[in-house]
Amino acid sequence: MRSRRARGFSHERELARKLWTRGFAVMRAPASGSKAKRLLYPDIVAIYRGKVLVFEVKTTSTLRDIYIPGHQVEKLLEFTRRACGEAYIAVKITGTGEWHFVSTSKLVKTPSGNYKLPKSALGEALKLPALVSSVKGVKDLLEYTGE
Repeated sequence: MRSRRARGFSHERELARKLWTRGFAVMRAPASGSKAKRLLYPDIVAIYRGKVLVFEVKTTSTLRDIYIPGHQVEKLLEFTRRACGEAYIAVKITGTGEWHFVSTSKLVKTPSGNYKLPKSALGEALKLPALVSSVKGVKDLLEYTGE
């Protein structure tokens, strides 16, 4: 059986491939979980026509609260600030295989300095097609009908 770390890398590569096939320039930072702690590497950076998306990737088997170490969120936010991009927590629900994308503005800081991604925010998150459409400027047909 593969280690948790190896499975995490596999999910990062999967997301990178999905974004690439949808027209994004994508880079997975191979040092994102290594000893390069002083450097600010996010897990994935995706660019589409000048729009920069920066991702911290997490996995869970079910829809639940997810806790993220403070330093991971801070490096994500600093990289995003420098790149003038948008920061997301990308969560793969392994039970369904779906990807959920939550803006870092939905994170809640805990008293210990870590961050909580509430289950409610995960339930309201963008799925991959909606994320891609919003970046590419494609509108849903319902937006034209007023429904």
